Amino acid sequence: MLKFAPIVLAVILCISNFGFINFGDRSEKKIHVAQTQAAAVDELYDTNEEIVPREEKILRLCWDIVPGAVKYEIFIEGETFYSYTNGIELPVKNLNAKFQVNALSLEGTTLEKKLPIVALDTNPNSPRTTTEFDKMNYPPIYPVYSWIPTSGADYYEIELIKDGKIVRRYFTHSKEQDDDFDFYDKQPVLDEGEYFWRLRAFTADGQPLTRWSEKNSANSFTVKHQVRFCALGDSITHGGGSISVPPSTVIYNWETYCAIPIKNLGRSGDTTAEILERFDNDVLPFRPEILFIMAGVNDYRANIGGRESVENLAALEYKCEQNGIKPVFLTPTPLNPAQIQKVNFIEVPPADWQENRRIICDWVRSRKYFIDVNEKLTDDKGNLIETLSIDGLHPDADGKRFIGEAVAAWLDKYLNLK
Repeated sequence: MLKFAPIVLAVILCISNFGFINFGDRSEKKIHVAQTQAAAVDELYDTNEEIVPREEKILRLCWDIVPGAVKYEIFIEGETFYSYTNGIELPVKNLNAKFQVNALSLEGTTLEKKLPIVALDTNPNSPRTTTEFDKMNYPPIYPVYSWIPTSGADYYEIELIKDGKIVRRYFTHSKEQDDDFDFYDKQPVLDEGEYFWRLRAFTADGQPLTRWSEKNSANSFTVKHQVRFCALGDSITHGGGSISVPPSTVIYNWETYCAIPIKNLGRSGDTTAEILERFDNDVLPFRPEILFIMAGVNDYRANIGGRESVENLAALEYKCEQNGIKPVFLTPTPLNPAQIQKVNFIEVPPADWQENRRIICDWVRSRKYFIDVNEKLTDDKGNLIETLSIDGLHPDADGKRFIGEAVAAWLDKYLNLK
């Protein structure tokens, strides 16, 4: 576990998962991504599977995510530990030891003390998954698999299973476990069917440390092609926030705050060119009536000119029209360079980012269908309001709520006029 570790290190490792900074494709693992042969459903679980016996007593604590918390402080047996997920596994001398969990801000100040524990496991022999697919109206096209790190694990094996057959297998990096708590699937999940994902932990010498995680409604989802409304975009659409919380949980996803179900086609890190490139593959299988498009933030923070971004957005508009889809463009969200500098792990945007963003926003506002989501997100200097984003790039819960409610208001008007 992270014990007295600097926050910046863990934050950087988390951010690499989100796609904010390119530290290498996380799909290139210790053992490279492999697509497996299909396996019969009765072969998926081996109840007699041998695992490495643990010599230590293990206590696993889980609690609810606290909005705005970047990490959690755990006091137990006279020691202090830190977790960047809403749970932790600890080796302990006494399984009945008293403990306390506090939620901390980026600066390390306490947001909430003595968090209620929602699950307590002793000597667990399988990992605990933290995805919340059961709380989503539709599964995202690019799922993120997340879990509570297993004490003593060196790496993990992840499987995606469709209709009882294994369709994908991944291995995470071999590294210290503390940042190894989520995996961004780079392949879209397009085929209709019933899915669930699972994982197990391994030791450094390749021995299974745990059995497979248990199947439940939170790590299962159904893909259908009859979807009326979809959202296409980058990480603002994909979800995640407060630096360390991935899109697999709903609190930082704007679709959560839209009263009308919307399929999430976002992919973290995408530029407008990358979104355009994947349109045919990712959008057309669902044939939505309306496609909400928010894109551009990764362009103007990477010094891609606003006019180039507009050309890509116009091409997206044309593709929609050619396929009988109504495109509804959203103005891309602003940045807060001072906050970005404060956290010091995201590249500071170029000086002309506001001008390039203005070009995109002006074009968006000239379209037949558009939603301006920036009124409640922008301060008097044209920056993202500091209190709405810890990292200065991604709106957190309140910011995502503003976006979701703006989309809901537009949809409500649209549906009432039909």
